[in-house]
Amino acid sequence: MYSIESNIESMQKSGYSFVAAFTLPEECWIQNYFIPRQATEKELLIKYPEDKTVEDYVHSMKYEVDLYEKHKQHYGYVFYIGKKMGEKLSRK
Repeated sequence: MYSIESNIESMQKSGYSFVAAFTLPEECWIQNYFIPRQATEKELLIKYPEDKTVEDYVHSMKYEVDLYEKHKQHYGYVFYIGKKMGEKLSRK
């Protein structure tokens, strides 16, 4: 994970000019990511019982949820909008 400023700098070094960035609200994390993913993880555990790879995957995903719950004030999903330097934005 990197700071927003660092990601914008990387975008610019890759030949894109920064247009905008926005952070998803917590509700999007919970309702549209964690809850559906947890249901899928349960299905995987049922479909592949005693599969160590699946168990490890599910465990690592639970770790992500735990980290988010403990530290959500410090990170989140950020979407970046950039345009290739030298290109004009078209408005249709």
